[in-house]
Amino acid sequence: MKNIGIKFFDRMFIKNFNIQEENKTKFIAEEISKICKKGDVLGISGDMGIGKTTFIKYFIQKISKVKSVPSPSYNILLAYESKYSTIFHMDAWRLKNHNEALSLGITEMFDDAIFLIEWAEKIKEILPNNYLNLIIKNIDNEKFLEIKGNKGWGKRLKDIEKP
Repeated sequence: MKNIGIKFFDRMFIKNFNIQEENKTKFIAEEISKICKKGDVLGISGDMGIGKTTFIKYFIQKISKVKSVPSPSYNILLAYESKYSTIFHMDAWRLKNHNEALSLGITEMFDDAIFLIEWAEKIKEILPNNYLNLIIKNIDNEKFLEIKGNKGWGKRLKDIEKP
C-alpha cells in the first residue's frame, strides 16, 4: 500500500492511505490497534456505509478474542475486553448533541479504556484534545483514510507504511 503523504500542520499530524480494498482497511486498523493503549480515544468519521464499522471490527478483532463486532447504532455503546484494556465502541449517529453523550458518562471512562467513536464529529466538543481523528472519504471513486492527531500520535504512527 502506498502512503500518499505525511505533513505536520499546526501541530496536527496528517497521514493519508488509499484503502480502496478491504484488506488495506484491515491492515491499517490492525496496525493502529497495536499501538493503542488505555486512555486513547479515536474518532472515526465518514459518510453512511463508507466503512467506519468495518475499520473498528478489524481493530477490535486484532487485540481481543471477539469474532463478531456489530455496529452499536441502537445500543450506542458496546464494551469488549482485550488483555490490555477495555475497548468501548460507540456510535454517536443517533445522539442529538454532545450532552446526550455526556449523560452516558463517557468522558469519565476515557482514561480507563480505549474508545472508538463512530460519527465522532457529532460530539467533538467533549472529545479530549489529543484524540486521534480518522476520516474515511471517497475521492475520485477511491476510498481514503485521513489520519489527524497531535505530534505524539505522529510519532506513534510514523512506521505505518505498507502491508
